[in-house]
Amino acid sequence: MSKVAAFTPASIDALRKGSLIDPLTPGLKIKILSSGKKKWKYYRRIVGDQFIRLTLGEFPAHTISDARAWARELNEKVEEGTDPREERRRADERASMTVARAHSLYIEAAREGRASRAKRMNKPRTITDKLKIYRCDIAPKLGKRSIYDVTERDLLMLVKTKGRTAKVRANRLASELKVFFGWASSLRGLEVGLEENPARRLADIRYPEPPRQRKLSTEEIGWYFRAVAEEEERDFRRGLVLLLLTAVRISELRNAHRSEVTDGIWTIPSGRSKNDRPHSIALGPWGGALMATNAEWIFPAPKVDGPRKSGWYRARDRVLARMALYAGQPVEHFVPHDLRRTMRSNTKRLKIDFETAEAMLNHLKSGMARIYDGYEHAEEMAASFHVWENELVGIAREAGVANKLDVPESRRPNRAVVRGRYRRDGRKPGH
Repeated sequence: MSKVAAFTPASIDALRKGSLIDPLTPGLKIKILSSGKKKWKYYRRIVGDQFIRLTLGEFPAHTISDARAWARELNEKVEEGTDPREERRRADERASMTVARAHSLYIEAAREGRASRAKRMNKPRTITDKLKIYRCDIAPKLGKRSIYDVTERDLLMLVKTKGRTAKVRANRLASELKVFFGWASSLRGLEVGLEENPARRLADIRYPEPPRQRKLSTEEIGWYFRAVAEEEERDFRRGLVLLLLTAVRISELRNAHRSEVTDGIWTIPSGRSKNDRPHSIALGPWGGALMATNAEWIFPAPKVDGPRKSGWYRARDRVLARMALYAGQPVEHFVPHDLRRTMRSNTKRLKIDFETAEAMLNHLKSGMARIYDGYEHAEEMAASFHVWENELVGIAREAGVANKLDVPESRRPNRAVVRGRYRRDGRKPGH
C-alpha cells in the first residue's frame, strides 16, 4: 500500500509497511522491504502502458535530497522524450567494454582478416606476438579499465615504462597499441565504437633501434658446439645445431612437422614462413640425421600433443653461460636470429654467390627482379647448404664434440645434390 506524505526523516523512520510517495517529486517513493530496509524507487509512466521502474539505493545511505535530485534528473529525461533506462543500458555497456573485452574482439577480427585495412588474415605467429604483448604489457595495467576511459597519457606512461628496460620491446608495444586502438576507433571496430584514438600519436616517441650486427666467429662456433653438446635433452642439442645448419627462424624450426621432410628435403610451407613463400632446404647427412624422428612433430612437446614451444631460450642461456666458461671471459649475448646472420656472413668466404645466399635465407628478391626473375636457385642452394654443413662439421670435429652432436661417421652426398649440376663441395663438375 502506498500513501502520499511529506518526506522527512521522522516520517520515513515511522514507515513500517508499504511505501511513501513524495508529493514534491513525481515518480519518487520509498518502499520498505521484507527485511525492514527502506529503498528509494522511481516509478513513472512514459508512453501508453509503458512504465519506468528504477532503483537508487537504501535510506539513509542515500538521503532525501539525494533521492529527489536523482528523481528530478530522471523526470527531465522523461519530459524530453528520452527513456532513462536506455541511457543506463548504454552506460552499463560502456562500463562493460573493458580493454580486455575489446582486445578479445580485436584478436578475433585479426584472425579473420578484419583488423587491418589490407583485409589480410594474420599469421598464427603474428597473433601469438600480439597476445604476448597484451598479456605482458597491456593487461596488467589496463585490462580491467573501460576502453573509453583510457587516455593518451595512460598509453604514453605504458610505453615509457617499458622503454626504461627494453627499448625495442617498447617500440613493438607502441606499434601494437596504435594498431589496436586504431581498429577500435575505426569503422572496422564498430563493435567497440571508440570515439577517439588515444594512441594516434604514439609513433612520435619511437626509440632508436641500432641494427643488430651480432654474428658468431669461427672460434665462437666451436665454443657453441661444445656448449650445445652438454645439453641434457637431445631435442635441444639437435635443435640448436639445426638452427645454425639451416639458418631458419626459431619459430620455423620448433614448429616443424615430420610431413615437411621428404627425400632429404625439408620444405617449410608458406603458412609458416615470414614472407608467405615456401622454403626448401636440402639437408646434408648431418642435418638429415638431426631431423629424423618417429614422432609426428620434429620436436614434440613432452606433455601435450604438439610441437615443443617452450624452453628454447632457457637452453640458449645455458649454452651462452657455458661458452663463457670455455672462452675464459664473457661472451657477447646473441639471439637465435643471430645464427642466421652467422651463416649469411660466411657465404662470401665460402664462395657462395649473393643471390644464392639470399635464397638460402628465403629472402625475397628486390626491385624488378621480384617481378621478372622466377629462377628458384634450387640446385645452387642444395650445393651451398652442403658447403656450409661441411664447414660446420669440420668445426665440430675440431672442437671434439662431433660424436656428441650426432655427426654421421660416413658423410655420403645427399641425392638432391648428386642429381644436380653441383658436386658436394659446391663446385660444378670439371672445375
